[in-house]
Amino acid sequence: MAVQNKGRESWTEEESTRTSTRQSSPLKLSRVFRFIDQQTGAPQISDFPDSNPTGDTPLEIRMKHFTEIENFTFLAYTLAHELGGTAPRPIRTVTDLQVSDDEFQNFVNQAKTTSLTDEELADTVLDVGINWEHFVASTDNLLIPEHPLKIADVLMQEKIDALDIITEAFVREVNLRSIEKKTGRKT
Repeated sequence: MAVQNKGRESWTEEESTRTSTRQSSPLKLSRVFRFIDQQTGAPQISDFPDSNPTGDTPLEIRMKHFTEIENFTFLAYTLAHELGGTAPRPIRTVTDLQVSDDEFQNFVNQAKTTSLTDEELADTVLDVGINWEHFVASTDNLLIPEHPLKIADVLMQEKIDALDIITEAFVREVNLRSIEKKTGRKT
């Protein structure tokens, strides 16, 4: 089974700038943000960073990471609610999604056959994202100091990685729906 992962081999590399987007506010502690796509004019949520946030200690880095998870989740939740679509639609961004944890793969498989309104998608993003955040926050005592976003419990780390991948897929769906609403065309 091919499993998607974030490709996080190095936890000290700097985040590269993939696109030139203007953040909604110049004052922020988090690296996730809402912006207006310059090509479509649609509100979007930034990609979740693949590198560590800055910090003086492994615990500070981990704490900033789960704060970014919360911000990422809440920004997507808010945008999805703003979209206001009432017709249930498939979640296209999970079509080929595979994760290494059986419990969460079953959830993905269910999502592949489920259609959600924008409000239901918002609530689902919030549910999965808060689970991701809490799985990270509740395992601080297991962090690996050299890799503070990883923990020593391999099975629990697989669950955290699965929740990460699923949340990011749902946020991509929110972004697609936002572009479609703004432009009036399917992406």
